[in-house]
Amino acid sequence: MRKALVLISAIAIMGCSEPVKNYVVKVKLHQLDVTELFDKEKVYDVIFDAEELAIDSLKNQSRKLFLEGIDLYRNKKQAAKAIELFKSSIFTFPDAKTYYELGNALIDAGLGSPGYLDAIKAFEVAEHLKFQPLSMIQYNTACAYYKLSEYKDVNEKDREDYQSRAIYALKDAFESGFSDTLMLNKDERINSIMQADNYKIMLTEVKPNEFNANTTLFNAFINSFSLKTESFEVTPERVQMKEYDQSINYTFAKFIPEMENVSFGRDVSHDFFYVARVAEKPRYVAVLYSSINFYGEEMQPVSTQLATYSPEGELISSRLFSCSCTADKIKTGKIENGIVTVSDYNRIWKHPIDQVSFQENEVEKVEIVATTTFSIDENGVINEGTAFKPYTTAPYTLAELK
Repeated sequence: MRKALVLISAIAIMGCSEPVKNYVVKVKLHQLDVTELFDKEKVYDVIFDAEELAIDSLKNQSRKLFLEGIDLYRNKKQAAKAIELFKSSIFTFPDAKTYYELGNALIDAGLGSPGYLDAIKAFEVAEHLKFQPLSMIQYNTACAYYKLSEYKDVNEKDREDYQSRAIYALKDAFESGFSDTLMLNKDERINSIMQADNYKIMLTEVKPNEFNANTTLFNAFINSFSLKTESFEVTPERVQMKEYDQSINYTFAKFIPEMENVSFGRDVSHDFFYVARVAEKPRYVAVLYSSINFYGEEMQPVSTQLATYSPEGELISSRLFSCSCTADKIKTGKIENGIVTVSDYNRIWKHPIDQVSFQENEVEKVEIVATTTFSIDENGVINEGTAFKPYTTAPYTLAELK
């Protein structure tokens, strides 16, 4: 792989006494072109190089384009226009969820065989980039193949082949955890496949130990969170939650109220990310997820929410767990044995933030302001406990809080 920085030394030659000069040459990030849109290895290389170069501005611009595409596709039902925004987002910086939504939009745009075939390619790239849940990629791949099998210009041999591929993709989806037959029955893209003999045969072949008739969309949502059985903490230096970059797909919007807004039904200013599953009890499951406002200023607000759900997927309780709320205020959180501790801090910057850019500034210390405790009862209700001022308001350096 390429190196993000190349050091070139100009060494004195022929006895010259000039000191060694070190030059830093920045390697420009390679961006995809139209011929590389579905090239899995090229896409991976771009992402790898971007991690070395730490190009956050490109990622943010890409995410804004993605959210504009989601608004057109999910809210305004303009799939064809959304496709162009999803592609622009990918060319700016590729992401697994963008490829996934591109695939869905290509199915719905009514572009015929080329659109369905490109949708399948988009899902393949999303899978290569570890999109979760895998079962939804496989399910939508089945939809693309089935739409191909029904397309008027497809010959009989290809029609049978595409239907077989749809069945195999559905089988993979079932074995990966999908079994929401109610959703399948309502999905006009593919629901008629349920009458086909090879579909009925496929159901009998699904591996019994992997097929669970009770698996639902909610199970797929919950199982996409990594399980943390011990305590979990977000400290002052981690409130930006940069290590959590697995984006939650919009299929799960019904489980995250903040994803929906009054105007349309999808919030198009924020994106949401899996953090952790922090409790699994008989009557509830608790998870943490983060959201980033991609239309913020230089320092984008990041919030992490604690939410509890019933086994059926009903939201029980929700509380703000941590946040990089504003440039000068943050909130941290810790959960251990059902006890949640949330603390408020003031950030103290080296220079006034209205005079120096964030890139040229730095946080010197944080000062604790107040702490609140909560408890999660056996029914999953988050109950407020005590709120108090700390005994000391002495400032702490970030190093001391690590």
